[in-house]
Order: sequence, then C-alpha cells, then structure tokens
Amino acid sequence: MKPRTLVLLLSDMKGFTARTSRQTREENARMMALHDALLLPVVRGFGGRKIKGIGDAMLAAFRSPTDSVLCAQAMQDRLAAWNARACEEDRIEVRIALSQGELRRQNGDLHGEPMQLALSANAIADAGEVVLTDAVYLSMAKSEAATEICGERPLPGGGRIRLRRALRGPDPLAPYGGRALLRLGRLPDPARAVRLRVAAERALAFARRRAVWAAAGLALLAAAAGESVGPRDSARRAAELVQARQPLAALSELDRIADTPRANDAQVQVVRGKAEQALGQAGPAFADFAAAAQKDPAALDGAAIAALVDDLDAETFPPLWRPAVVRLLGEQLGRPAAGAVRRLLISPRAQSRADALHVLELSGAATDADRLAASGSDLSDPHASCAARIEAVRRLALVAEARADAQLSQAASAKACGAAEARDLLRHKGRVAEAN
Repeated sequence: MKPRTLVLLLSDMKGFTARTSRQTREENARMMALHDALLLPVVRGFGGRKIKGIGDAMLAAFRSPTDSVLCAQAMQDRLAAWNARACEEDRIEVRIALSQGELRRQNGDLHGEPMQLALSANAIADAGEVVLTDAVYLSMAKSEAATEICGERPLPGGGRIRLRRALRGPDPLAPYGGRALLRLGRLPDPARAVRLRVAAERALAFARRRAVWAAAGLALLAAAAGESVGPRDSARRAAELVQARQPLAALSELDRIADTPRANDAQVQVVRGKAEQALGQAGPAFADFAAAAQKDPAALDGAAIAALVDDLDAETFPPLWRPAVVRLLGEQLGRPAAGAVRRLLISPRAQSRADALHVLELSGAATDADRLAASGSDLSDPHASCAARIEAVRRLALVAEARADAQLSQAASAKACGAAEARDLLRHKGRVAEAN
C-alpha cells in the first residue's frame, strides 16, 4: 500500500493491568465492551476509523487533524460524564495521544514515524489528557482547542519534535467544555449497548457449543460405557477450536476446567494464550505464555513463539512489556526461538531489530551473520537514530569478515551519524593489518 498522510489517535486505559489481574474473564470482557460502547460512537462521529485494538489500547485514524482533536476532547468529556455517575468498577479513564504523518500498511499493521511519535506522546500523557504533536497542532484549526507546550521528544531520524497538551477547564463533568461532544447529538446508551453485546456473545457461544454437542454426546456415551471424560478432554477440544480459528469457543471450553489443577498445566496455558492472542488480548496472552514457559519452556510451540515475535514487531505493543518479552524469548525459550526471531533482523522498525539481536545474544544463538544483518539494516535505514547507527558501526568492528569491512566502508563514506566512527575503525584495522 502506498504511504498516506493520516492522523493517528492512540488511547489506552489507566490501571488496565491491575484491573484485569483481579477481575474474572467475564468482568474483563464486560469492561472492554463498555470501553468500546462509550468511545467507538465518538470516533465514528468525527469521521475516524478504528484500525486495531490490543488489550486496552485503541488505534484510530483520521483524515482531518481538527476532527481528530475534537474527537479526543469529546471522548474525554464523555468518559468524565459517565464516570461521575457510574459505580467504581464501571469507571474508565484513558490517556490519548495524537500524531500526524505518512503511514504505510504492511502485513495488516500500520508502520511509520507517526506510530512511534504517538507512542512517545502517549507515554507522557496522564489519565484524562489529550497530548498532540506539533504536526497535528500546525495543521488543525487553532480556534477549536487551546493548547500548551508540555515537552519534546527525539525523532527517529534525528532532531526533536514538540508536544502539546490540550487545556482543560474547571468543569469536572466536561473538562474540555463539552462543545465537541454536543456536535454529535444523542449517542447510544452505553449500558444498553453492553447488554446487547453480552447477549449476542452468549448467543454466539451457545451456537458454537451446539456444533460440538454431538461430540459431547459421544463422550457421554463413552463415559456411560466406563470411559472417563474429564479436564484433559476439555483441554484437547480447546486446542482443536483454536486450530479451527474459534478463540471464543476455545476460551469457553477452558472455562470448564478453570477450577481444576489441569487449568495450570503449561500446555493448557499455551492454548489459552493462543486464544487470547487471536482476540487481540496481548496482555493476558503474554501472561499465559510466560507462566507456561516458567513451568515448561518446551510447551511453547512454533505458533506461540511466532505470536510473541509478532508482538515485538508491532508498533502498538506497549513499550513497557518489551523487555519482558525479550527475556522470555532469549533466556527462557533460548535457541528454539532463534529461527522465528531472526526475521526481525531486517524489520523496517529499528526497535524490533535491536530487540531481535538482543534475544539472539541472550540465547547464545547470535552469529556474525545475524550481527551483519542487523547492522546492515540499521545503516541503510534513513529513519534510524544516530545512536542506532553508531551502535551498528561498533558491532561491525567485532565481525571478522570481509562483508563487515564493506559495510564499514559504506558507512564511512556516508554523510550521517557513525561515519567518523567507521573511518576510525577502518584506520585501526589497517594499522593492525600492517603490523601483522
């Protein structure tokens, strides 16, 4: 797909990890249904389109910078009004970041500098806030939202970008004045939308269960004939449902054994993680994969490892979780994960390349070919940071191959970061060769 200039809206929920860890699966599902019922009508009302959701994070795209800012303000006003009358377990707080620039779609995901800037802006936003990059501010109608400068962030290719925060007013029920929200008129009742969604999901689950009732009937007949039907059968059926791309049905099947020791088996946790990953629940999926690896690293098969590697290459994957994924792949899984990780050495994302090489080094599987691949990608990437280019040059100094010298020569002749370091290393290698 050709690059397109869009405005990205990235939101994520305050306290999501803590809440999901203490709630049941049904309560977590209801919380996310409520989140979508409150916010998606606002996104659509301002011409936005939801791109994807990962756990509590939502990514939407807009053509108009002004509409994106109005949407963010309306989202926060709607949540403020809702939280004022909702019980504690139904309150939802989010932070919102906006960025603008050229994006390209690859393998079903968005790639480009605006994605990185949205993540950086989101990192400094607090619950209830709207933070936007200068690019959004310069393109929008300034009269629609008052802002203040709140910080700067480095650009991937060098330089810095200024971030702004939309100003809030004194009204706790409408911190952004409520004007943007009023433009949408009457919105659907979120509580009713949640009830309808829960009812629809139950009906869908019921319909899916009917498809396996015949097998269940045979199992009961087998039990009547003296054969036992227990937790192992539910685990096996859940694995089959994951293979059949029915993750909701798989989770329903695993709920049957939630209170049995079998639920904590490594193999069962891997099946649960795969189902959660298929539903976009990256946080719970990673937790299940990590718990399974703690018990038995061999329980994570190629599909589970591929899911973890995909997380490392997803720009929307929470940065705070990345070190834990790197340690899981490199220290706990080790060499069995090396093959899947190597494909990230030529990823268009500098962070993915760095994480992949770190995994390989931790596992003891890194080779000179891996270091050459990562360094070559860093040096040929026009968006790579100065630090990444210099690190690539230093890495090449440790590789005793002609290809490393060729890359160093190319870096030395480039008018970019790392050129001086590359020239120094080539001179040093020349002196060593003469001495020998």
